[in-house]
Amino acid sequence: MRRALLASKLLTIAVAGVVAIAPLPAQSVERYYADWLYPALQSRLTSWSNDTGIALFDFILLFLVAILVVLVWRTGARTIRQRSIVPLARGLLTMLLVGALVYLWFQAAWGFNYSRVPLEAGIGYDRGRVTANAVRELAERSVSETNGGYAAGHAAGFPVIGDIPPSLVTAFHQVERRLGRPRSTTPGRPKKTLLAPFFRASGTDGMHAPFMLETLINPDLTPPERPAVIAHEWAHLSGYAPEDDASFVGLLAALRADAGSRYSAWLTLTFEAAGQLSRDDRQRVLASLDPGPRQDQQAIAARLASRVESVQRVSWQTYDQYLKSQGVQEGIRSYSRVVELLIGSGAIDW
Repeated sequence: MRRALLASKLLTIAVAGVVAIAPLPAQSVERYYADWLYPALQSRLTSWSNDTGIALFDFILLFLVAILVVLVWRTGARTIRQRSIVPLARGLLTMLLVGALVYLWFQAAWGFNYSRVPLEAGIGYDRGRVTANAVRELAERSVSETNGGYAAGHAAGFPVIGDIPPSLVTAFHQVERRLGRPRSTTPGRPKKTLLAPFFRASGTDGMHAPFMLETLINPDLTPPERPAVIAHEWAHLSGYAPEDDASFVGLLAALRADAGSRYSAWLTLTFEAAGQLSRDDRQRVLASLDPGPRQDQQAIAARLASRVESVQRVSWQTYDQYLKSQGVQEGIRSYSRVVELLIGSGAIDW
């Protein structure tokens, strides 16, 4: 019995190791996981997690930390008491088993989306369209749309945390159909989280919680930021794992929703596109912002002033390594590629 249990533990650890170092073929992931297994799993898990206003991810995280603390304490105590390496070996094996199970859960629930066929393959992307002039024109258009949409956007209002905006849901499903998704994503209820102090210190706007497929939002977000951030996290729910892909899908959805969501998207895109310009061009373009949008931008800047430099640096370095380990070679630089995707595909005028 003990040998069979040991063998099952070693097999589980080995399977996790193979999954980690031998990615599945992209076409197989697309056909069997992204188009079949994941949509069914996402609908069920997100529907369950939506039934509660609390973040189940918080409880899962606390539970896993508690398990780790107990394992370390018991292993250390037994090793000292028995003066043998046998308890140490058993404890390390158990920790490896827990890590393997958590990793396999992550991969099955969401992680395999990193191995999907690249988004560029299905949106008519042409790298030749991405020029300095095209980026500048997009930045100028974004400023113009932001200025024009300010009054209507604020009059329409913005969702509060916990709301699932119907107009944004409808627009998001329209974009999914345009991208060929076989099944509409069940939108996640935006939730607060115990990680809010970390979000504040690191400058994190939101998070896709993979274990129960939840949408977690920084409670400090200014109202005009919320629609674009929610749509971005829903794009992760839809299986678009890389950050640039999620930004692309989320912005397209917000641009097709109500006036508040459109304003949120254009405001976001203003600074995404302007950030790709030279310093002089950036200052010239942003100087065209009207007082209203400029006030919104200043409110965002004030929110971000609460960031702690050391926390932000470590968290983003860690996330950069995580993205690269999942096959996103650009790491956190992939955030800025949304401008290239929008220009190269012409999708902003779909």
